[in-house]
Amino acid sequence: MSRILPVFLLLLCKGLLFAQADPREACAADVQKLCPNVPEGGGRVLACLKQHQDQVSATCKQAVLKALPPSGSTPAPATPAPTPAAQPKNPSPAPAASAAPSDRYFLMKQVKIIDQGMGQGRPAYDLLIPSTWNFKGWVNAGVAEGGCFADWFSVFGDATSPDNSIELQFLPQSTWQYMDDPMAQRQMQQQNQRDSQVGMKPCPVHAPFSAEEFIRQNLIAKGPKNRTVVSIDSFPELDQIVRHQLGLPPASTGGDSGGIRTEAARARIAYNDDNGKPTEAWLTAAMVVRSVPAGGRGASYDSHAMMVMFFRAPKGQLDSNDRLFKLMAATIHPEPEWRNWSNGVISTLYRKKQAELAKQGAMIAEFQRHVADTINGVTANSMAGANRAAFGQDQLIRGVQTFRDSSTGATFELSNQYDHAWLNGTNEYVMTGDPNFNPNGNLNGNWTKLELVRQQP
Repeated sequence: MSRILPVFLLLLCKGLLFAQADPREACAADVQKLCPNVPEGGGRVLACLKQHQDQVSATCKQAVLKALPPSGSTPAPATPAPTPAAQPKNPSPAPAASAAPSDRYFLMKQVKIIDQGMGQGRPAYDLLIPSTWNFKGWVNAGVAEGGCFADWFSVFGDATSPDNSIELQFLPQSTWQYMDDPMAQRQMQQQNQRDSQVGMKPCPVHAPFSAEEFIRQNLIAKGPKNRTVVSIDSFPELDQIVRHQLGLPPASTGGDSGGIRTEAARARIAYNDDNGKPTEAWLTAAMVVRSVPAGGRGASYDSHAMMVMFFRAPKGQLDSNDRLFKLMAATIHPEPEWRNWSNGVISTLYRKKQAELAKQGAMIAEFQRHVADTINGVTANSMAGANRAAFGQDQLIRGVQTFRDSSTGATFELSNQYDHAWLNGTNEYVMTGDPNFNPNGNLNGNWTKLELVRQQP
């Protein structure tokens, strides 16, 4: 028998009483048939069976339902517990993964990063975090380490659990440029030297990085000295989040991305924090590289490291919080008004630079003009692309699905790991797997149930 089945049953029945129909026997065939290659741990097998609920045998469904708590029991609200699905305050010892999605729920709130500088109070980014967490975020202008205009606005966000044991940091993007032609490279370096003489920061000149190389050289190398790199793997969910924001089709469709290639990775590291406590963390980055043909002299490259994030948890709790990390990451969105305004500022800076360079080097000037045009294109196409990508495979990869408020017609992208969502009037959300749970009467506030919109590919 596959090792997946015992683990699934342990996660499902830990702390619960077995019904007369033993789920070990009732669900064995279903797990083997529907979820044979699903990795164990983190409630993945249970989630797989939930996705195939219409195909699960009646015997298995009956056994699972009998093993769950009575429908009248009240699930616990989200707290800074080490599990992705929240637990009661002062909980008794429990397994790292949720016993079942129906006896847990996420209580989230929307927070915004406000540009109080050049943006004059414009909301720049928004995201969802657990309702009891603390958050701070800000936008700085002209403070990036490198001098590429694309990095003119540096966006920071920091969300922490009340006891500060779990943290998500959202860090600024990084940009660098490169040209294959050796003469053009020398011109770029010379221009950087001239810029430095008048107090301007140089735009780094470097060939495109992979996401893994960027993480190793710019995040791990500058991180804790006592860290151990456990693994570095591709991160397709993050890649698709970035493609969605840029209005690009899903990578798996093979659609034309206009000379843009993307990929993402994340590294798992282990270290001792400032208090000497063993800690684990994810370091993530998505790479976006735009290439421009330069006649017979190779190409020019405009490279960006985006969605640079740091997510830490006490040792042994990183995996159990992975769903929470992905849920928060999937909700990080630039505000359309701020994005359009800030892209306009950046495009103007590049065009002014192009006019200056036109007198010195036609190749570099043409490259900078293309960069400005690309930024304008992202502004014009991202909304249409996002709307197009909001259906089917794109949402599946990003781990989200669409809900609708029937009273207003407004739609929301929330986690696809919970099919039932509620909204109140203070930007708080409840997400649960229990169709019988109603937060009205159990939680403060006036909650409206959202309708799940089944999208078609």
